[in-house]
Parts: sequence; structure tokens; C-alpha cells
Amino acid sequence: MQEEQQTIPQMVDEVRAGKMPRRNFIKALTAMGISATGVGAIVAAASSRSFSATHNEIHAPQHAAEHIRRHDEHLAHQSRNNANALNNDYAEDAVVEDSMHSEPFVGRAAIMRRKNMIAAASEGKITLTNRIVHGNQVTAEWIAEGIHSGDLPGLPASGRSFSLRGVTVVVRHNGKIVREALYYNVAELQRQLG
Repeated sequence: MQEEQQTIPQMVDEVRAGKMPRRNFIKALTAMGISATGVGAIVAAASSRSFSATHNEIHAPQHAAEHIRRHDEHLAHQSRNNANALNNDYAEDAVVEDSMHSEPFVGRAAIMRRKNMIAAASEGKITLTNRIVHGNQVTAEWIAEGIHSGDLPGLPASGRSFSLRGVTVVVRHNGKIVREALYYNVAELQRQLG
């Protein structure tokens, strides 16, 4: 009998709850092929707060190429500000965690309100530096750059440029995103913009 693989967000929940040692967590992320920079971003975010999403994920393996294709479509919807397509990318009860927010966004309506807040950067550019498919998740390492031209929680628009490394983990079931977790160092972002 094959053991069910945990997603990165599930492991983050276990680390935050004290159920998984940090060392084992780092080893598991490294074994998945995540770079040292990506591991650092995830570990920093996992250490920063302690909420746990209450969402039951269903593990249904899909082909890597299909995961990548769907992720590329999602990124295209996001870059074009295609709200209808973005809304359709998520399951009705999807959960999105963002390192900047203390509580997860649960359900399509809350997730779309969060997407509207993201327009806090002009000349924004996201560059993928590594992308891995593991089970039913896509892990994307990225660098976000831009000008801080809109308000973020606790950070009024500063007009300063920023460059931030992070990791996004997308878990899908039946083609829909059921959980999305964005891991990055909020303190570093605050340092650059504050």
C-alpha cells in the first residue's frame, strides 16, 4: 500500500502545530527539488504565524504536463486581470494563504477580493525561477519586482521599488485550485517598502 504524500501547505500546518520538526520539514522540501532560496522562503513564512487552514484536500494524481498547463493558464489569467477566468480557476470552497495576512481567504468571493488588492504594484513583473510538480501540487519559485504604488496591509503606497523572492504552492482537484499558499519573507518586504 502506497503512503499518501503530503502537500507543502499540510506540512507547514504540521510545523506550525509542532507536529513536524523543522529539520524534517527542510529535508522534505529539499527532497522535492525546491531550491535553498525557496526552502528559506517557505520556512520563514511557516515560522511567522500559526493559523491552519481547515480544508480537506483530496489527493488525485494528475500528469505533470497537465499541472503545468493549468498553472500557465492561471498565470495568464492573472497577468491579464481576467477576473472571470481567475474566479473559475478556484473551487467554490478553495483556501488561499498569503504570508502578509494572518487569516486565510476562504471561498471564491474572499479570494477574488484578495486578487483585487494585489494591484498594489505598478510595473509589476513576476519571474518564475523554478517549478516542480509533486503529486497533486505545483510548487513555483518566483521573484516579484515592481513599484509599490498601492496600499498593502500596514504598508501605505511608498513609490519605492521592490524585489522579493517567494514560493507559491497550488493544489488542485478535478482541475480546480482547492488550496494555494504564498510563502515569502514579509519582514524583507517591509524593509524594502517601509
